[in-house]
This record gives sequence, structure tokens and C-alpha cells, in this order.
Amino acid sequence: MKKIVFATIPMQVIEPQHYVSEENKAIEYDDKVRFPINAVLAKTLKKDDEVTVVRIVTECAAAAGNTKLQQEELDAINKNIGAKLSYTEVCAPYKETSDVVASRFRQIAGTFTQGAAILADMTYGPKTLTPVIFFALSFAEKFFDADITHIVYGKIIHNDKKKAVADTAELYDVTPLFYLNSLTSVMEAPDGKTALERLDKFFAI
Repeated sequence: MKKIVFATIPMQVIEPQHYVSEENKAIEYDDKVRFPINAVLAKTLKKDDEVTVVRIVTECAAAAGNTKLQQEELDAINKNIGAKLSYTEVCAPYKETSDVVASRFRQIAGTFTQGAAILADMTYGPKTLTPVIFFALSFAEKFFDADITHIVYGKIIHNDKKKAVADTAELYDVTPLFYLNSLTSVMEAPDGKTALERLDKFFAI
């Protein structure tokens, strides 16, 4: 299967963590990882997968080292799986001006291929990157017939010295948020009250 993986690259030095998923044990990996998306790939990659790993890089001092660590970590995971992996980067400066945001979106959209399954990690990067990824994935679903299979976020509690607190790493599958956005985009209602009632029915399913 053709897959595209979006891996956000952190802007600081990070240490491996064991990410626990309360809601979705299917993506909970037994070992420690620096990059939450690699935990998901450890559980979901298949030998016949052809995977393009798109690292979304925010230019900073730690970027090159962390990009290298992401590939080393995933290559080690894949050693016993045997999927075909290729790597590329989407790079932008650490600025949130409209031209930089537009460039990120256009670069991400430029990596799409028809009919691919897409996985994405929203853990790292500037705050505007999360909506950019969501909008880009909507674009992929609409125009490239993409299957958005996993969108994840890794959370870690840090102490007052900005050090990760042991055993606090959690992995959240936020894919339902993407499909909620898709639902509200196509949902029709004559007024806000009716729209809220229909939304309540959706959540009750």
C-alpha cells in the first residue's frame, strides 16, 4: 500500500519516551520513541508498504540533528518489518507570517499522490502548523482521494526546569477531529439550533 507519513520535527532536544494510549491500544508501542508517529508506524507498517516520510522541519539549531534522529529511529523500527521507506522534507523558517504559512501549505500539498493512505503527527512545530496540516489533509482527501488513517499527538508533562517528567507521555489519536471538521463542512441545516441538534445526534452515535 502507498502511504504518506507527515512527521513534525521538534525545535529542541528530546529524549525517548514510552507513549501510552488510553483510547487506542492499537497504536501503543511497547518501546520508547522520540517521535510519536514512529510508535504508530511500529504497530501499523507492513512489508508491502511503500512509504514516503515527509518531515516537516522548522528551521532552527536542533532541526538537522532531530531530522536525522527521526530517520534513524524509524529505520531501526523498520529493520524487522521491511517496508520500502523514502524520506523528504518540507522546510520553512520559524515565522508565522502569511507567506510562510502559505509556503508550508503548498509544500505539504505538493507531496500528495493519488489514493495514498496518510498518517500525520501534530506533536511538534509552531502553533500554526496544526491547522495547516488539517487544511492540507482536507485538500488531499477531496482532490487526491486520500485515506486519512491516523492523526496523532504526543503529550508529555514537563517540570519547572523544562525537563520531561517520567511516565507522563501519552499518545492521542485525534483522527476523529479531522472527520468532525469534514462533517461540519458538508452538514446542512436551516439554522444554528437545528445544526446543534444534528451535531448532538452525531456525537450520540
